[in-house]
Amino acid sequence: MPGERGPAFLRTTICIPIALTGFLNQAGAVTHTLSRALDFKATLEKVRYVPAETGAGAGATQGIRVRRGNAAGTILATVTVTLANHVLGAAPIDGAVSAADQAAGLATFGDTDTFSITKDAGTVFTTAGGHLELVFRQRPQARA
Repeated sequence: MPGERGPAFLRTTICIPIALTGFLNQAGAVTHTLSRALDFKATLEKVRYVPAETGAGAGATQGIRVRRGNAAGTILATVTVTLANHVLGAAPIDGAVSAADQAAGLATFGDTDTFSITKDAGTVFTTAGGHLELVFRQRPQARA
């Protein structure tokens, strides 16, 4: 994370519900959110998954990815949700955005840039659910 000189960064968290049905209970790859625009300039800092209940499912594991652009876009962060870490009241499951992607500007979004959320093929949950938090940072905007 860069040092903060001048006005402090503003941080914005976008919470996206992640349901069992149609997503975490699917064995194949699934697109959750397709090409959503932020409508403001910001840089993706991190992604975290917060379980809303204790998961169930033999050997369940799913990889949730945040991508730049469409469902085949550059992967910016991955959160791996497993049966062992999908516990109500436990620490959130973090997915970091690489320093290389931040340095290359891939994690910085303009007004019209989009992101997508996808899931890799994995072992299904029979009980699961929570929300994905996308944490963005941005400089304060000048007033007109």
